[in-house]
Amino acid sequence: MSETTNPIKIGISGLGRSGHGIHIKGLKDLTDIFQVVAVFDPIAERTVDVKEELGCRVHGSFEELIADDEVELIIVASMNAHHAAQATAALKAGKHVLCEKPFGLTVADVDGMLNAAKESGVVLQPFQQRRQEVDFQKVKEVCESGILGDIQFIRICWHGFGRRWDWQTDHKTSGGALNNNGPHPIDHAMILFGDENPDVWCEMRRVLCSGDAEDYLKVILTGKGRPTVEVELHSNVAYPQDRWLICGDKGGLRGTTDKLEWKHVDFSKMPERPLQLEPLEGRKYCSEKLEWTEESWEAEGGGDGGAGAAPATQYVHSLYRNLYDVIRNGAEQKITPQSVRSRIAVLEKCREAAAKLNA
Repeated sequence: MSETTNPIKIGISGLGRSGHGIHIKGLKDLTDIFQVVAVFDPIAERTVDVKEELGCRVHGSFEELIADDEVELIIVASMNAHHAAQATAALKAGKHVLCEKPFGLTVADVDGMLNAAKESGVVLQPFQQRRQEVDFQKVKEVCESGILGDIQFIRICWHGFGRRWDWQTDHKTSGGALNNNGPHPIDHAMILFGDENPDVWCEMRRVLCSGDAEDYLKVILTGKGRPTVEVELHSNVAYPQDRWLICGDKGGLRGTTDKLEWKHVDFSKMPERPLQLEPLEGRKYCSEKLEWTEESWEAEGGGDGGAGAAPATQYVHSLYRNLYDVIRNGAEQKITPQSVRSRIAVLEKCREAAAKLNA
């Protein structure tokens, strides 16, 4: 470890798939700027290998963890239902916080976290790292370029087929597709929609999982002057569709996390087609030859995992490096808590819409 980088001392709450499998794994390559010095997990057995692996302290409670004077940054990687309460408590204790998704369950949760961060003068960082995924960034670039024209319709599919029987399938622990993986495609959807306040239609079903929470999620965002955006996160799709379908008035895009293709037409180079109310000559149907321009893109080294897959380490590293610069050097956050607040508002609307549909 470099003596000049002044590494940030980290305490981790939760050593499950996220705390251990994503955060500790990702931080192994960033020991010059971060050091895990303390951990807490309510399952004591899960702390044994981490203590041996990292040489860190093990605390017997979350309260002890945030009272640790050496800890500067708390990673909240506990169960969904505990995120907001733990993050808020850590912020009030004067610790910087990185909070796993879902970034709270309600807007009130997020506002409480934001207020606590402001009052303590510390940094609050949502772990919305999939916003940096290269396929999404390429889709965004193509849409914003204007070559597809005005975007009218977007479908984002996170499809798979499989059963699940862990705590994340139970409503009592705030499990279900909306909270577990939904924050990521909904984040993408909101950016492509235009970060406005959308009208939300939502359907949730339990299909294959052992708990009572949804493993079938369909969300539709609509708004005046905005594209209609559909998000599907289903566990019962034996024949998955492409991740991306984009429809504009000059062309469209389709593709997966590792390969995209799009085509577009330049109507300015074609004859005008004014409305003709008289029958076409010879009873013809409207038909014209379109001159398509076709393009494609492939991810270097393959694409990212889908629903339920651990995020690519490169995006974990990117978010952490930015967080270091924010805390140590006063840099701007690339992914702000205010931007994620609007996503939590959509999650709330989803629950309300689904409840009305099932009433």
